[in-house]
Amino acid sequence: MKEEPLHREIVEEHAGNPQYYQKLVSFSHTCSHCSQQTGNICTIQLLEQDGFIAGIGCQLQASALATACASLMACHVRGLPVSKTKVLIQQVLQYVECEEGRSLPGDLFVYESIRLFSERHDCALLGWRTLKKALGS
Repeated sequence: MKEEPLHREIVEEHAGNPQYYQKLVSFSHTCSHCSQQTGNICTIQLLEQDGFIAGIGCQLQASALATACASLMACHVRGLPVSKTKVLIQQVLQYVECEEGRSLPGDLFVYESIRLFSERHDCALLGWRTLKKALGS
């Protein structure tokens, strides 16, 4: 099993400069999730307007990988319809946990490398699991 250098570069960029690493002043949904396996904690705040994710804020006490993946997630879902976000959450979880499904869009293709290493799954999916709970799905 080999990790792709481009995947690593994207993850390192998001780990060092996470996007949407903020608290929102106004939000419609929020959720915190603590990984039983690692103790990593993620809190997500969402502002839903007219069925779209108009704003997202993530705060993490977590590993660099969890931080990077939450940043990638936030970049990808901001502006998406909530219905498409829920579908994407399921696609990412299935792609990583079950190693099934088609490739993921945009920079989410980094999960091609991440899914090869089961010990990374919990960190990589922390933000997605939190988002899923925040949306009640």
